[in-house]
Amino acid sequence: MKKLDELNLKNKKYMIFDMDGTLIDSIGTWNFADQEIIKRYGGPEIPLNKLQYERTMFFHKNQENDTYLAYCDYLINKYNLKIEDKEKFLKERRSIANEILESETDFKPNAAELILKLKSLGFIVVLATVTTKRQIEIYSNENKKMLKQMNIQEVFDLIITQDDVRYKKPHPEIYNTVLNHYGALPVECLVFEDSYTGVLASSNAGIEVVNVYDKYSDSERDKINEIADYSIKNYKEFIEFVDKIYSN
Repeated sequence: MKKLDELNLKNKKYMIFDMDGTLIDSIGTWNFADQEIIKRYGGPEIPLNKLQYERTMFFHKNQENDTYLAYCDYLINKYNLKIEDKEKFLKERRSIANEILESETDFKPNAAELILKLKSLGFIVVLATVTTKRQIEIYSNENKKMLKQMNIQEVFDLIITQDDVRYKKPHPEIYNTVLNHYGALPVECLVFEDSYTGVLASSNAGIEVVNVYDKYSDSERDKINEIADYSIKNYKEFIEFVDKIYSN
């Protein structure tokens, strides 16, 4: 892994951000949603860290567009849940999560500040996430904590969600979609990702990637460090890096 000072930021034009775990603290929300819905349909109370690990492993192996429906089917069968309608199960899982995402979810410290700073410096800022358009709407229109800092739909120049791609990360499709949209070269881009899956997706697209620390990715920290180009503990660290470059 290279030191942040080795990053030639002035050669970059496109700043591409993942959402869950990267810009916002939301991974724990999905752990809770899985735990809650499993109990709702007669399953045991599964430890949150176990649910996260199993979900991560499932998505590593399943990347097509109906992955979330397949994941619900996986939970129903694994925990012998008392429901056969996996589409209803998926809808309820999202409903549980959305209540939390609307009222409690927030940007990571200084994340919005960095996005607005990059915009002011002339960078094109892109959101490339496997979350849904509906969740982006919640963050942009219904989450008061986030709206006080910035409106995602107004600030980002391009937003690509799971609704726009067939394959999930670590497949590079979502990043290739950004490259194709702008006719951009990988060397002109910089990606910010929190997870091993996301870092690998960026690497597979040939784009340099900054790993943004998230505690929920600690179990894959060694694998992340092997392939990430750069690493930051928080956004304040990157803001200081940007300020140093553009104050000269």
